[in-house]
Amino acid sequence: MQNLNKGRRKFIANISMGSAAIGLGTAGAYAFAPKKEVGISKAVKIGFITDIHHGFCADGLERLEVFIKEASSRKLDFIIQGGDFCHPTPEANECIDLWNSYKGEKYHVLGNHDMDKGSKQDAMDFFGMKNNYYSFDKGDFHFVVMDGNYIMKDGNYEDYGHANFYIDQANRSLVNPEQIEWLKQDLEKTDKQTIIISHQAFDEIWDGWSSPSRFAVRKVIDDANNRTDYQKVIACFCGHHHVDDHSYINNVHYFQMNSASYYYVGGDYGSDGSRAMYQDSIFAFLTLDPSGHISIEGRESQFMHPTPAEKKHPDAPRLSASISNRKLDFKNKK
Repeated sequence: MQNLNKGRRKFIANISMGSAAIGLGTAGAYAFAPKKEVGISKAVKIGFITDIHHGFCADGLERLEVFIKEASSRKLDFIIQGGDFCHPTPEANECIDLWNSYKGEKYHVLGNHDMDKGSKQDAMDFFGMKNNYYSFDKGDFHFVVMDGNYIMKDGNYEDYGHANFYIDQANRSLVNPEQIEWLKQDLEKTDKQTIIISHQAFDEIWDGWSSPSRFAVRKVIDDANNRTDYQKVIACFCGHHHVDDHSYINNVHYFQMNSASYYYVGGDYGSDGSRAMYQDSIFAFLTLDPSGHISIEGRESQFMHPTPAEKKHPDAPRLSASISNRKLDFKNKK
């Protein structure tokens, strides 16, 4: 890995001082209060990282540091992490402190492994999230953050907590009905074009592994788009699956954003056990242009040895240690 450890402690010490100076040293809120923007039509720029897995990946903090450094060098509207960030334990304070050192707006998405060692409320409190699903505006766009971390137990939807989600796929990665209704109402209230961000996928790219609730979510999306004379929901972004992929369903772009760290291959896999590690930290910068373009500036790395191809993993042809650069169109609001 390229210099991920170099200067980490000095960097964290310096940014912690800066964070304390402006009151960001604790996870008191999931973001700065968005500024009101009147009469502005400009591109929205976002830093996106997901599946760092601090506490599971030994170098998770170093990978986050690379992202924070790069994001801090750019003029962004906000940064967001797409889940599987860290556990709500004292050992992860360094991860939260590093995240909060970023001086701009920042947002969290809940991932399943964030609840490995605590309840959903524990994770929310640790991250400073007021709600497990929520929405906000930035420029000409509306952003919806969803929570797919529910299981079905005895006919009831229950929160993920303390790693209770290792059950049949049909009964996990669910979106609860209250949230589906909230999404419907939230989309009805906005006249802005919308981006939906979740941890689990709502597309069909990897057979059998997308959220079982994807059909209910996509029906709300399609209904919202059919009620307007413009494309209201233009794209969905997710993490979770540790792949770099894209699909297009009913005029909506679905992006699966790669992990910052590794692909889970299972079993005995060299020095890192079940993980095929990426040499470098992987993340992306997104640009949403109101004229009708979505641009992704990704990061390209390579697998550390042994690679999935070297181990003859069945998914090897579909895997990459990167997030692709993409520029795609959407039907912009007239």
